[in-house]
Amino acid sequence: METLSLHYQAWRDAFLSQGLSFIEEDEFIREYAGVSGGRMVAAVAAKLNYNLDIKELQEYKKKVFLEQYIMHVTPIEKTFAIVKKYHGKLPMVVASGGAKQAVAQMLHLNDVFAYFQQVFAIEDVTHGKPAPDVFLKAAQDQGILPENCLVFEDHFAGFAAAKSAGMRYIDVNELVEN
Repeated sequence: METLSLHYQAWRDAFLSQGLSFIEEDEFIREYAGVSGGRMVAAVAAKLNYNLDIKELQEYKKKVFLEQYIMHVTPIEKTFAIVKKYHGKLPMVVASGGAKQAVAQMLHLNDVFAYFQQVFAIEDVTHGKPAPDVFLKAAQDQGILPENCLVFEDHFAGFAAAKSAGMRYIDVNELVEN
């Protein structure tokens, strides 16, 4: 799903609600794309010397994202073409670093939830990306060895997580349209 810019806007709104400035979007994408919210907030707070309640900020951001931005999320078309092609032929699972409620809602809003056997999110694991936990959980759930999995990812934290899990990955940014 195309979510990065929308998540950036929701995080920016959350910081602004506390009277704090936020980093620029290009830095957010370059440094924190795919990184768990808690890890990102802690890093930004340390960098900008902010003293804030990370959990409270995360909850506010989640609320803003669900109320104002989630309806603008769209599938990454090149990736979804692959999902459609292999639906029913290969097991497919969503293994996201996002919040489960938001991930499920995005899938439902885009009418793609039924294409996946299972959805795993940050709440399902101890460590978010770039740790391999969510990918390993998905493989275990499906009874598939990690080395037999193929991950479709769009950012460095996911690439690192896939590598750590012993899985091959495809950078969806490099897919070409047919």
